[in-house]
This record gives sequence, structure tokens and C-alpha cells, in this order.
Amino acid sequence: MIKRPQKFYNYIRFFSAVIFVLCLLYIGNELLLKPYLSNKAVNEARTLYAAGKEDAMAADGATTESLITPALSSDADTLANNSENASSEEQYDNQGRLLEFTQLLALNEDVKGWLTVGGTNIDYPVLQSGKEDPEYYLYRNINRENDKAGSLFLNTGSVLEENAKNLVIYGHNMKSTNNMFHQLLKYDKLSFYKEHPYINFDSIYKKGQWKIIAVIKADADTDNTFFNFIRTSFTGDADFLEYIYELRIRSIYNIPVDANEKDELLTLVTCSYEVDNYRTVVVARKLRVEEALTVDIQKAVDNPLPLYPNNWYTYYGGAKPIIPTFKEALEAGKIQWYSQK
Repeated sequence: MIKRPQKFYNYIRFFSAVIFVLCLLYIGNELLLKPYLSNKAVNEARTLYAAGKEDAMAADGATTESLITPALSSDADTLANNSENASSEEQYDNQGRLLEFTQLLALNEDVKGWLTVGGTNIDYPVLQSGKEDPEYYLYRNINRENDKAGSLFLNTGSVLEENAKNLVIYGHNMKSTNNMFHQLLKYDKLSFYKEHPYINFDSIYKKGQWKIIAVIKADADTDNTFFNFIRTSFTGDADFLEYIYELRIRSIYNIPVDANEKDELLTLVTCSYEVDNYRTVVVARKLRVEEALTVDIQKAVDNPLPLYPNNWYTYYGGAKPIIPTFKEALEAGKIQWYSQK
């Protein structure tokens, strides 16, 4: 029997130890350091935003209690519209931007607003890069640092300065850390929707509260039969109403919130895994002037026949429903959500 020299075994032990240490360092970096740095950037942004709100209150002579967002303190509250009319002129800078965003904008001029979803940990700044690099913040934080979690960011077609009809916000489904848009998947349960039918998104120009009108499952693969759930521009009122109709026939819930051609939409998009390359999409419309923040949630029910992408039926079976056009459904009295108010 050939005896291997002791030096050989020493080499094996040495390289095994090196590999073990490198593995530990990699795991520590991925599971501890990177999430820590990501959370640190978010928490610093939250601190700046809170400080900005305090500065705005001081400038306006308001009290802390007067600026609490009712939708966040209690989803059952009602109130007059808390959109652009809720802020006095003293709360804007010389570019028409809300003073509460001053410190965040000093950190990064790409900040476009702040999003909060009740009942979740979604409480983040929203950024937007230029059209030359539309996914710049997919893997970067507010400090422009590389970050696996990325940031919540606006579609470049959702131009606030042009009053886009649909503001589309993307976010990662960070299952490993439970952050970003992971908890958006809570809307897979009707009971959760009923407890949290509102979203708060304040842009840097306007405060806004939003009522959810649809929760859909969409296929992001344009090679399949594709519904463009991220449209930001429309040819006119009829085109916009047809789009809302397309959303609602795909919604997994029938939601008792009306909508019309004058409304503005907010669309939240994240990855989900019902089928490869699927997305969970939550769509809300903006609270109207003088409208109460109330929804008759007892009337919200599961949609018995939502329209899914074609490959859904391949995976889960069932028959694709035959859906009339918006005009046909409206004339037949099958649309209860359309209101011209």
C-alpha cells in the first residue's frame, strides 16, 4: 500500500479550511452584510423623510397631529380628499415640490414620491431614472449603490410632470428578506384586501390616497398572449375606459369601487410564481376631490371567472371565459363599476 506524504494531507486540510472560510464569508456577505446595508439605506431615507415632514410642518405652522395620514392610522377612517388640495402654498418649494421631500431630493434628485401600503412593511421612497436607463434602480438603492433589493421605481412613461394617467411602480419580491414588494402578495387573500383596501402614494408634487380597484395575475412574457398591464398613455377616454375594463375582468376580486375616464391610476407590480414570469399587479384609482375614503368592503367578493393569461389554463386547467367588449358589457347592464361622477 502506497503511503501518501504528510505534506499532501496538510495541503488538503489547508485548502479545505480556505474554502470553508470563503464559503462562510460569502454566506455572511449575502445573508447578513448586504441585507444590513440595504436596510440601513432604507432606514436613513425614512429618517430624512420624517425630518422633511417636520420641516414642512414648521413652515406651515401645522401640528404633528394635523398631518397624520388617516389611511395609515386606520383604514376604516373617512375624510375629505387628502390630495393636492390638502397642502397649503407654504408647503411647496419654488419648483412646486412638497417641502417634506426637500431632504430626500437633496440626497437624490431622482426621488419622485413615497409609497405606503397599510398592513404591510411597504414604506419606501419611489425613484425614477431616465429613459436611457429605465431599470437603473432595479439593483440600486437611493444612494445609487449596488443593492440586490433595489428600490421601488416608476416606469419612465409615468411622467409626473405630464400628469400621466397611470403611475406604474415596480419593486422586487424579496422573499429572502420580506422586503420591497414581497408583502404585496398578501393581496392574494380577499380577507386581506377587505382589511386594507387603500394605498397611500404622495408624489413630490401632490399628496394622494388611492382606492384599490383590481388585483390581477399577469404574464410578463410578451411571446405569450400578452396584456399590457403597464400602459401609461392612452389615445382618449374610450381607450382609457377599455383599459380599466381589461383590468377589472382580470381581477381576482370584484371590488365595489367605481371608476371613470377622469380617474388617475396607480399600478404596483412585482414578480410572482404561479407560472414562470408571472406578475402580481395591484391597481388603484386616486381619491377624488371631496370623496370620502370609504369602501363597502362587504360587497367585495371573489371573481368566479377572472380572465387569466393563456398558459394559466395549461397549468391549472379550466376554460378561458368568453369576455364581451366594454361597450357590449355596458349596454347589457353587466358593468356596475362605471360612474360618471
